[in-house]
Amino acid sequence: MAQSNGSGAPGTGPARSARRAILWGGLICGVLDITSAVIISLANKGSPIRMLQGIAGALLGPVTFQGGAATAALGLAMHFGVAFTATAVFYWLSRRFPVMVEWAVPAGLLFGVVWLLVMYRGVIPLTAALRSLYLSNYVKRPLPALWPLPLLVHMTCVGLPIALAVRHFGPWPRGTPGEPVKSGMTGSVRKS
Repeated sequence: MAQSNGSGAPGTGPARSARRAILWGGLICGVLDITSAVIISLANKGSPIRMLQGIAGALLGPVTFQGGAATAALGLAMHFGVAFTATAVFYWLSRRFPVMVEWAVPAGLLFGVVWLLVMYRGVIPLTAALRSLYLSNYVKRPLPALWPLPLLVHMTCVGLPIALAVRHFGPWPRGTPGEPVKSGMTGSVRKS
């Protein structure tokens, strides 16, 4: 399958777009991250269903473990929602800071660290505080550890695939060397 040069010209393959970048980035990130979570859960003699229910527990509290497959499915949907959100945030930032596309590997690894901090020290504590407002059976839990496994997983299974997907499937940010430039009847060429 031929790759597009970013111009979307007919016959050159699918055009690069924000939608494709966010779709593929979110899917790849979501699959890799949930796969690592399942492997870690099994290695710790846990259940992948219970792990997914635990994700849904961010909204439902302890009752999540009584919901069976329905709350596990909710946890999986929430997980992919976070993966697509992370990809959309990376994409948005990469439009403002084109170096994130030019240097996708280091930017992705760094973004994985930042996203870990956002989730583990921002989103998780915030949802815990909000749960106490609408749940009578609220249970306060300690914050999850940041090191070493969560850090490595977020760098390699979250940040890196998102950055590479945005670089591969998304349009080049304006002003970058890979951005296509219209040049009359010759179609588009890349800046060098």
